Amino acid sequence: MILRSLWRRGKLVWIIPLIFLLTPCSSLFVPMDAQNAFSDRIGEFPPFTRPSHDPADYGISDLAKIINLITDDRLSDHKALMYAGWISEASRKYGVNPLEIIALIKVESDFKERSINWTTGDYGLGQINWKHWGKHNELTPQDLLDPMKNILLTCQVYKFFGMDFGRYHRGNGIQCEAHLGNVHNILSALNAFAEALLNEG
Repeated sequence: MILRSLWRRGKLVWIIPLIFLLTPCSSLFVPMDAQNAFSDRIGEFPPFTRPSHDPADYGISDLAKIINLITDDRLSDHKALMYAGWISEASRKYGVNPLEIIALIKVESDFKERSINWTTGDYGLGQINWKHWGKHNELTPQDLLDPMKNILLTCQVYKFFGMDFGRYHRGNGIQCEAHLGNVHNILSALNAFAEALLNEG
C-alpha cells in the first residue's frame, strides 16, 4: 500500500512543477535552469481538448485527490473532500466538467475561499462578481464567501458563458490570453492525473 502510494506520487512528480512552469505569469519567477529541465516535457501535453470520458466517472474521492494535487496538499483532507462533493454535485446540476471547475477555481482564487478582489467586486473561490451575479441571485457579498454557494454559482456562471474560460473571466468580453493559458495548462495536467486515477480504478 505504501509502495503504491509512493509510486503514484513519484510518477506524478513532474506534473506539479509543470503546472506552474507552463503558466505565462509564473515563468518570470522560475529560474532558467528549472525551466530548461522541463522543456522537453512540455510537448507531452496535447493541445487542450475536452476529455472523451464522462465527467460522471470521477468519484468524489478522485476529485479530492485532484484538488489535493492542485493545491499541493495545502488543504486538509476534510476540506478537499467537501469541495470535491460540492463541485461534483454542482457540476452534475449544470452539466459542466468538474475538472474544468477545479482548474477555473485554481486560477481565479487558488482555492482561497475568502479571496476578495475589492477593485472588481469579485468574491470567493470562483471570484463571482457580486454586482452582476450575486445581487441578481439575491445573495450578499458575504454569501459569496460561502464555498458551497460560490461553487454552485461558479458552475452556473460557467455554463451561462458557454463553458468558455475567457468569457467567464472577462464577463463576456475580450478573452484574456494569460488567463486562458493558465487554465488550459492546469487542465491539461489535471486531465493526465485524472486519466491515471481512472486507469488505476
